[in-house]
Amino acid sequence: MALWPALAVQADDSFFQPVPVVLSASRLPQPLSDTPAAMTVIDAELIAATGYRDLSRLFRLVPGMQVHQERGNQQWVTYHGLGAEYPNQMQVLIDGRSIYSPHYYGGAQWSAIALAPQDIDRIEIVRGSNSAAYGSNAFLGVVNILTRHTAAEAGSSVGVRLGSHGIADVTGRAVAHHGALGLRITAQELRDDGWSGLRDDQRLRSFNLRGDLQVDATNALEFTAGYSDGEMDAGYAGTLFNGSGERELQQRDYSFHTRWRHTPSADEEWLLSWYHNAERTIDAWRVASRANCLNFCGLLPDTFGDVNNNRSSRRDDIELQHRRAAGDGLRLLWGAGWRHDRIESDFLFSDGREPSRQEWRLFGNAEWRVAPQWLWNIGAMAERIEDDGVRLAPRVFLNWQPDGLRTWRLGYSRAWRQPTLLERWVNVVVSAEGLGPVNQRHAPNPDIEPARIDAWELGYLGPFAFGGLLDARIFDERIRDYIRRTPYASTPALLLDPVMGSTQWTNMEGDIRLRGIEYQLSFKPRLGTTLMFTHTLIDRDADDPVVRRSVAPHTATLSWLQAVGPWHAMLSLMRMGALEAGTNHVPGMRYTVPAYTTLDLSVGRSVRLGSQPARVRVTATNLLGRHQELAHKPLQAMPQYRDRAPNESSPHVFVSLETVFQ
Repeated sequence: MALWPALAVQADDSFFQPVPVVLSASRLPQPLSDTPAAMTVIDAELIAATGYRDLSRLFRLVPGMQVHQERGNQQWVTYHGLGAEYPNQMQVLIDGRSIYSPHYYGGAQWSAIALAPQDIDRIEIVRGSNSAAYGSNAFLGVVNILTRHTAAEAGSSVGVRLGSHGIADVTGRAVAHHGALGLRITAQELRDDGWSGLRDDQRLRSFNLRGDLQVDATNALEFTAGYSDGEMDAGYAGTLFNGSGERELQQRDYSFHTRWRHTPSADEEWLLSWYHNAERTIDAWRVASRANCLNFCGLLPDTFGDVNNNRSSRRDDIELQHRRAAGDGLRLLWGAGWRHDRIESDFLFSDGREPSRQEWRLFGNAEWRVAPQWLWNIGAMAERIEDDGVRLAPRVFLNWQPDGLRTWRLGYSRAWRQPTLLERWVNVVVSAEGLGPVNQRHAPNPDIEPARIDAWELGYLGPFAFGGLLDARIFDERIRDYIRRTPYASTPALLLDPVMGSTQWTNMEGDIRLRGIEYQLSFKPRLGTTLMFTHTLIDRDADDPVVRRSVAPHTATLSWLQAVGPWHAMLSLMRMGALEAGTNHVPGMRYTVPAYTTLDLSVGRSVRLGSQPARVRVTATNLLGRHQELAHKPLQAMPQYRDRAPNESSPHVFVSLETVFQ
C-alpha cells in the first residue's frame, strides 16, 4: 500500500498488467520509470485505508495538489493552485472519459460524480502539463480514475455508513459473469447535513453500470453507463443583496461510454471510443435590492427579482488511437479525435445565445530506447478548436536509468488552455422588477486568447536513504495569457454597477512564473508499517498580487499506515499554506485564507458476520477542529465577517460496514 508501487516489476505491453504499469502519461502502457512525467498512483488499498467519503479528499495526499472546501458539498481541487474562483487548469478523466463540465466554469463537479470508491482500481495523477497526450484542459496536470475490470472481481456487497452531521450512506454492488460477458452494477445513496452552521446539506443518488465482453481472442468491448441526481443546499444568509441566497440546488447527470479494443498481437492495439455526457442543473432563488445593502439602502427602491440560473450541457466525443512496436526499442502511438460541446442557459447567456464548439485533435507519441540506459519520449498534439486556430502542444523527455532501480528524468513541454464556452460567451444581466436591467454581472469576450504554459522539469525516481523510495520533481513553469476574471465598465453604466461591479474574463498581461520542488517519500521500517511524506514548495512570481497569492506557497502531508493482524489503520497530518482564493466576485474584495493544519484518522478491521466476510471501519476527519479552507467573497465582504471566517469546516466521525457475498 503506497502512493506509488514498488519499482521491481517489469513492464510489457499487456493492457491488464497490474501497477506499476501506468497508462496516463503518454497513453502507452509504461512502468513508472519510463514515463515522461512525474506520476502518483493511488491504489484501491490506499483508497480503502483512508475511509474517505469524498473522492476529492484523496488528492490532499498528492504532492503539488491543492484541495479546499468552501462548504461541505463544494470542493476546490487544483494542481499548483491558480483558478482562484473555479479551478479549470487540470484534466479529469474516468477511464479516459473527460468529466470536466462545459458549464461548470470548465472544472469538475466532484460531488456529482456517479462513482463509488469500491469501483476504483487506481487513480493515476500526472503531475505536470500533459496537453501532448490529452489536449487543452491538461494544462497543469491530469487525473485519470481507472475503474475495476469485471474479470477482476466476483460476487456482491452491501455497505452502510453512519456518523455525525447526519451522515447516512448505503451502497450496493453486484457482479455477474455469463460466458465472455462480465457485468457490474453499483447503486448508492449519500446523505449528510454538511458543516455546522451552514446550509449545505446534500442528498445524492447514483447508479453505475460497467460491462466487459471478450468477443474473441483479439477483440473486446467495454461499456459504462452512469446516472446521478441529487439535491444540495446552497447559499448563505446575509450576503450582499441576497446575491448568494440560501436555496436548494438540484443536479442531474448521466453518461454513456463505450470502447472497442482490437489487439492483433502483444505489440499492437487499436482502440476506438465514444462517450456522451449530459448535465442539468436547477438553481433558482429570489434576490432583494434592500437585503444587506450596506450604506446603499437609501438609494435603492424596495424591489425584488428572480435569479434563474438553470443550465444544461451536453458533450459528445469520439476518438481512435493505434499503438504498435515499430522495432527493437521503439514503440509508436498515434490517434485522432473530435468533440462537440453545447450549453443552454437563459441566465448565463441573456442575449439568447446557445454556445457550442467543435474540437478536432491529432496526437502521437514515440518511446525510443536508444541504449539500455537511455529512453526518449517525444510526443505532441495538434488541436483545432472553433474560434481559434491550430495549436501545437509538444513534449520531449529523456530518461536516464543507470541501473534497474533509479531513473533521472529531464524534459520540456508546452500546453494550452482554451477559454471555456462560458468564459468566452457568458452574458449575465441582472434585472429588478419595475426597473429593468440594474447590473451586467458578466460581459462576453469573444477575443479572449488561449493561455500557454512552457514547463521544464528535472525528476528523480528511485531508492532513498534508510530503505526509502523517493519521487522528486523540480519544476519551472512559465504561463502567458493567463485567463482571469477582471472588472469591466458596462456602457451605459447601470444602477448597481458601482456596488456589484461588472466583470469579464480576459487575458492577464505579463507572465506567471511558478518554480519549486515537490516530492513524495515512502518508508517501510518494518512489516505492516508504511510511512509516507509529501512536500511541495512553490516560488510564485506574477505582477498581480491576487494571482500570485492564489497559489499556496507550501503543502505537506505525513501519513502513517499500520497493519496488525485483521486491524488496519491510517493517520494523516496535512498542512496547507495560506492563499487568496474564493468563489464569486466583489469589487475590491481581498481576503487571504490563513494556513491551516488538519488531522484524519481511520481504523478498520476484517470480521465475519455469520459465514460472510465483512469490513468495519471508523473514520474521523478534521480532528484538529474547525478551520476555514476557502472564502465565499459576497459573504466575506460583509462587515461582520471581514476579520473572521463565516464558513469553517467541521470534524466528522462515521462508522462504515461492508459485507461481501461470494
